[in-house]
Amino acid sequence: MGGNVASEHDACALVAIARKDARPTRAVLELVLHGMASLAHRSGVVDGEGDGAGVLTDIPRELWAKRLVRAGLFEAVTTHPRFFVGHFLVPRDLEGAGKTKEWVEQQFKAAGADILWSGAGEVQPYALGPAAASEEPEFWQLAGFMNIGPTDEVNPRLFQVQLTIERETVIHVASLSTDSCVYKIRGSAETLTRYFPELRQPDFLSAITIGHNRYSTNTATAFARVQPFSILGHNGEINTIAKLRDESSAIGTQLVAGGSDSQDLNRTMETMILRYGMTLMEAVEMLFPPILTEIKQLSAPLQDVYMFFRQVWGPFSQGPAAIVTRYGDECVFGVDAMGLRPLWFGETEKEFFFSSGKAKAGLSVTPASFGPCSTFARAKAGSESASALPAPSFRNSRRRR
Repeated sequence: MGGNVASEHDACALVAIARKDARPTRAVLELVLHGMASLAHRSGVVDGEGDGAGVLTDIPRELWAKRLVRAGLFEAVTTHPRFFVGHFLVPRDLEGAGKTKEWVEQQFKAAGADILWSGAGEVQPYALGPAAASEEPEFWQLAGFMNIGPTDEVNPRLFQVQLTIERETVIHVASLSTDSCVYKIRGSAETLTRYFPELRQPDFLSAITIGHNRYSTNTATAFARVQPFSILGHNGEINTIAKLRDESSAIGTQLVAGGSDSQDLNRTMETMILRYGMTLMEAVEMLFPPILTEIKQLSAPLQDVYMFFRQVWGPFSQGPAAIVTRYGDECVFGVDAMGLRPLWFGETEKEFFFSSGKAKAGLSVTPASFGPCSTFARAKAGSESASALPAPSFRNSRRRR
């Protein structure tokens, strides 16, 4: 991947939109792509090519239903909570790639899953610039059905398969989930939509979408380092990354080989959620804890809880950083205690909108900026409408759990 990883950091542009009614629409993806284009000035350029662009979306179930029908399978399986989709980036120069992919499929079967579809995803290589084309990986898509265990254990099982794949192969797992998937390339937001025809399909629907334009300050440009990752998009850098990596390893986190600070932050979140059973908001609160003056404003029992976890874990994700995150139906957006990376929030009748710039992504909304140590959560939780909680409301609600 290149570069001196120990001294590398990231700083980038973000756009995120979440539907309040949790209904997937085509407009959500289009608005995010428009917002990414509006924030092109915050995107990095390397030798005339974009540093990286990507989107984290809902699984496009309408598209997968049609694909499975063409394969002679039932389309209804795509709405089942055990249905999952994986996106993998396979190096073109991988010797024995076919056998390696067969081995990967065996890992899914060993975990109790059936493989419903597996093959090369449709891409348009002509869209890439010369540098990106020289290292273009194969875009491999896989869909499956997890047969064993409770439905709430499907993603944790998939996470263990992902860790095995990463330990034993050089395949990059861009996403592997029952809820979401990642499309990313080395290039610009415009290149992203040209490269992935799926993103242009009218039936590509999503209720939550996070978009990211990469602006690397010190990290080497590479497909694997392009964001969003499986959970987060990050604007800024983690200046305490060495300590974060130490603490993450201490709780058994398998960090990404050669990963950037943002990748390791994402992996730590994955571990907290998928191994230790935290909610997304709880993981964010652990990694970006409130400052002491905010803790003192909580009730006495909550002060004890927050001080305990701050002492156990510590503020080891210090930026400056602004983050947008998504796991399942829950989203968390926030700025760290330094407050030196911009994040703007807007709300319409139908959507919540977040961005690292004042670009409105085509929405008739006047955004407001996040202050230091600000956090905002949005959760569908299976209901017909979303709830939204600023950090103080969320923290006070913890006492009722």
